[in-house]
Amino acid sequence: MSFATAYAGLLLLAVALAIGPLNVLRRRPNPVSTDLRRDIGIWAALCGIVHTVAGLQVHMHGTFARYFLPAPGAHVDRGAAVFFTANYLGMAGAVLLVLLMALSNDIALRKLGVPLWKLLQRSTYILLAAVVLHGALYQILEKRAALLVSILAATTVLVLVMQLRGVREWRQASLRDAAHRARESAGRK
Repeated sequence: MSFATAYAGLLLLAVALAIGPLNVLRRRPNPVSTDLRRDIGIWAALCGIVHTVAGLQVHMHGTFARYFLPAPGAHVDRGAAVFFTANYLGMAGAVLLVLLMALSNDIALRKLGVPLWKLLQRSTYILLAAVVLHGALYQILEKRAALLVSILAATTVLVLVMQLRGVREWRQASLRDAAHRARESAGRK
């Protein structure tokens, strides 16, 4: 369950993050919020939350504190430090998932207003960083198969490329719009 929900959640997060750049690249309207993006995000959050609950049952047999703190008197070696770091990143991701899921509705959008709502929604990029680092550390800790490492790496690269291409296209479109407005303004004079 922990494994399946981790990769399903990662892929859903990647799809949710690809929708905006795809709209920009296709020169289609990119609204502040869409039902499709929110629904995919909610499913990603649900997978992440189930992953968190299931994951906290795997290594320490449900002893919650041992995922984040060493046993009293235990020496913290490099492996333990990586384990704790991975778990803190995972927990930060879970907290962000709950926040983002709570914001994924029209009521939150109306109450917070677009600027604040969008600012909070942008924590999705922090979430992505936490998820990728958490996943990468567990890839190392558990010496995962090359296929699983490849899925994490490919998904991460795909999201980064899509985001960067979307930003580049958005900037170019902004420059085109500014140049067009300048020409129109100069033509009126």
